[in-house]
Amino acid sequence: MKNYIGTKRIEAEPMTRGDYNKYRGWTIPADKNPEDEGYIVKYSNDYISWSPKQAFEETYSEIGENPLYDTALLMKSNDFKDRFRAEYYQLKIRANGLKTMLKKYKNNTLPFKPNCTYKLLFTQLVYMENYIIVLEERAKVEDIEL
Repeated sequence: MKNYIGTKRIEAEPMTRGDYNKYRGWTIPADKNPEDEGYIVKYSNDYISWSPKQAFEETYSEIGENPLYDTALLMKSNDFKDRFRAEYYQLKIRANGLKTMLKKYKNNTLPFKPNCTYKLLFTQLVYMENYIIVLEERAKVEDIEL
């Protein structure tokens, strides 16, 4: 079998297996526990299904929980402007993360010991910030709203 990664926007809310079966008007099979935790899931084509809690939570995160995940749909777009926005947003997120890390590095409050020197990480941040400036200039030229 081949490996796949899925990216899609859905609507969902917690619902037990029993409540989902009641919602659908189905009888719960004898070998299924109606108290199983899960989610009712609505896909963009209005298809509705139920997903066990663990499977759902390993696959999806709520918009806003992980800003990098929130850019995934933009990366998949056929529109180059959306892909550009994803590149820009991801770079900003990563640069801000590195700034936070550098502050903690300087204050000796990092929860780990980096192998890299502060100077090397700071140099990386300088290049990232210059890259951001280039992307902002290009966005003006390409008429891309950021």
